[in-house]
Amino acid sequence: MSTASLRDPIVRWLLLVAGVVGFMVVVGGYVRLSRAGLSIVEWDPITGVLPPLSDAAWRESFAAYQKTPEYRIVNAGMTLAEYRRIFLIEWGHRLLARIAGLAVVVPLVVLMWRRRLGVRASLPYWGLVALFGLQGALGWVMVASGLVDRPAVSHLRLTLHLLVALTILGVALWMALDRLGAAEGGAVDEGLRLGSWLLGGVIVVQIALGGFVAGLKAGHVSSTWPLMFGYLVPPGVWGGAVGWWERLGTPLTAHWTHRWFALVVLAVAVAVAAAYRRQADAPAPARAAATVLAGVVAVQVALGIGVVVYGVPMWLALVHQGTGVVVFALGVVVLHAAVRTRRASPVAVAV
Repeated sequence: MSTASLRDPIVRWLLLVAGVVGFMVVVGGYVRLSRAGLSIVEWDPITGVLPPLSDAAWRESFAAYQKTPEYRIVNAGMTLAEYRRIFLIEWGHRLLARIAGLAVVVPLVVLMWRRRLGVRASLPYWGLVALFGLQGALGWVMVASGLVDRPAVSHLRLTLHLLVALTILGVALWMALDRLGAAEGGAVDEGLRLGSWLLGGVIVVQIALGGFVAGLKAGHVSSTWPLMFGYLVPPGVWGGAVGWWERLGTPLTAHWTHRWFALVVLAVAVAVAAAYRRQADAPAPARAAATVLAGVVAVQVALGIGVVVYGVPMWLALVHQGTGVVVFALGVVVLHAAVRTRRASPVAVAV
């Protein structure tokens, strides 16, 4: 495989896409924590680029918001000035999403126009464009779930929205690593390959659990650690008449599962990092990424504890969410090395 450098425009573009998506995930967290996500009750991809430009337009938008469950149940009595604040937060979020979409489409068109990419070679990159379109549609489907009868979006739709965003980031980063030839040289044995897949899997599960916690506002369930209400396993976490999936959709169980599954992720990350260090012919960048990943996961666990103990302060919750994006990205780097690097030859044993 021919390799490129960081000066390659396609690599730069792919890394830009990954970075923009990671930033958008954190911005989405800010919108959620500001309770601004349900302030715009229409999906207007074209005319919605501009906010209301007159007092009459603002009053019309506010009147539409006053019909929503969030206004009636949570924000009854809100003034127009207060509404403008949350509207502009969500409007800024949607504007950034549009700009992010342009950051995907425009460079791709330019690369094709300059013949850096042929039609066939461009098809995988157009897949990124399709994922961006899907993400925009999912964003509205998520918002719409909070405009019917309850002042909150579906935790399942929020989690899907988050996972699709990270899929875009992961695909863009994987493509960039392919072009850079990041996995060339060295070898990885089958056990390390499987361990890297396991690590990627537990990271995705933990992020999904974090989406459940965010969507259910479960971070506020308990402000103590390691005990919850004086128990390691508080009554009602599991069991009862409902199934495990329904139970996982409750704030108590989502919170408890997310806090303890973090230690599973940490254990797997440390084990994979140790395995990379033991395998002398593993690619040096992958070995370094695995070591850094284990350290970042440890930091992420500490941040999660801090979020709980200090009552979910916005700045700390956003740092926690941003660090989760970094964990995911490093997991992609480690898994890419495990998948793309040649298999190590089994050692012959004399009998």
